[in-house]
Amino acid sequence: MKQFLVLLCCLVGQVTLAQISKVYIAAIDIEGNKKTKSQLIRNELNLTVGDSLPLADLMPMINKNERYLFNTGLFISTRIKIVKWEGTNVHLKVLVEEAWYIVPIPQFELADRNFNVWWVQQNRDLRRANIGLWFFWRNVSGYNDLLKTVVQFGYTRKFELDYYLPPMGRKRKFGFLVNALYSDNKEINYTTAQNQPLFYNDYDSKERQFSRLRFSLKGYYRRRLTENHQLGLTYLQLAISKEVLALNTDFFGDNRHIQRSFQLQYSYTLNKRDIQIYPLQGYYIHSSLTKQGLGVFQDINQLQWYNHWSAHIRLHPDLYWTTHLKARYNMLTNKMPYYDNRALGYEDIIRGYQYYTIDGQSFGLIQSELNFRLVNFEIPLWKKAPISYLQKMPIKLHFRYHVDVGYVWDRYYATSNPLSNSSLVATGVGLDIILYNYNVIFQIEYSVNKSGENGLYLRYKFHF
Repeated sequence: MKQFLVLLCCLVGQVTLAQISKVYIAAIDIEGNKKTKSQLIRNELNLTVGDSLPLADLMPMINKNERYLFNTGLFISTRIKIVKWEGTNVHLKVLVEEAWYIVPIPQFELADRNFNVWWVQQNRDLRRANIGLWFFWRNVSGYNDLLKTVVQFGYTRKFELDYYLPPMGRKRKFGFLVNALYSDNKEINYTTAQNQPLFYNDYDSKERQFSRLRFSLKGYYRRRLTENHQLGLTYLQLAISKEVLALNTDFFGDNRHIQRSFQLQYSYTLNKRDIQIYPLQGYYIHSSLTKQGLGVFQDINQLQWYNHWSAHIRLHPDLYWTTHLKARYNMLTNKMPYYDNRALGYEDIIRGYQYYTIDGQSFGLIQSELNFRLVNFEIPLWKKAPISYLQKMPIKLHFRYHVDVGYVWDRYYATSNPLSNSSLVATGVGLDIILYNYNVIFQIEYSVNKSGENGLYLRYKFHF
């Protein structure tokens, strides 16, 4: 409303609204960026100096570009003001408040699939926790690149290094990611029975039951601000102990204790959501084709197609509807090793079945929910703090009602796992506590599935 009044005042005395059909962007100034390069900010906008657009589209376009800048993750707040109006020429000023870019995070992480599994099924065993340090250095060069290192001990010993450079160049079309990782465990989920993972461990032995070595190189092509193509090549080497192999000779298939493979993956993403970490409006399309096993080694040969579509619709100023459709299809019919035969209950979950893993070669999942924003306020902290995170704490509370429906197809391991090849339905409610403009999200959910099993589930997300 404030910007609209500024716009109206600028028009008065120069030309009537009826006389203007188009406006021209005469200048775009940037203020508030100390580390971030001005060129990066300009490239994240779909408005440039010299553009013309209908007068009625000016304010919607300004609001859209504010969201584009916020979704980079570089800024706590973004605002675009009309500061000058000369005839049909509009002068804009971009105001940004930069986030905290160097973030060392002491890590305490539960190794289980979710908090409830650790609390209930694993009896709050602290040996199943990871302790370490995550070091994030965002915006290293001022072009939104990211350097990440992980040093972790505990349930999973892990050492990882990432460097990500988003699409660069004059038109910001091309970028890349390099990754190196080594991890190992003294415990491993060696099989699944009654849709429950069974574990083998030997904490007294120096031998590791499972180890993983990975090197990845990915290239990115950004056709436009919301559309990305990705092509990646990964080398993966996995190994298990002789004790684990004796328990499950199909773990890697054909009585193997090691699995080596090159993996080639292409993915396409179209992201039209307003806030990526917690979307309320817009839509999202992601599709990937993954070929694991390129003929260099004969350990595995799989071809999978994965899709994720979502729509987010505003029904009322504080009421939203969201639907996610996720599906994975295994395009080859040869038997999949147990380790690679994972479907729901890992990264993709069906709410109400958090205590189960449903393995299979292919799956489909529909998640729908009504989301009502209860409150949106700020708690003042220390006004003179040198870091903006300590000056105030923005808080949002959302109430949700959800319904999930899923199905997993399993041709090889379903005999002792009744939830595979069976319809899965659950419903429930949730409360989301959102802190610091979506940097920290706590979710409390109550769900009941079609068997009548119910529970209170906790989840959390961190976005830095």
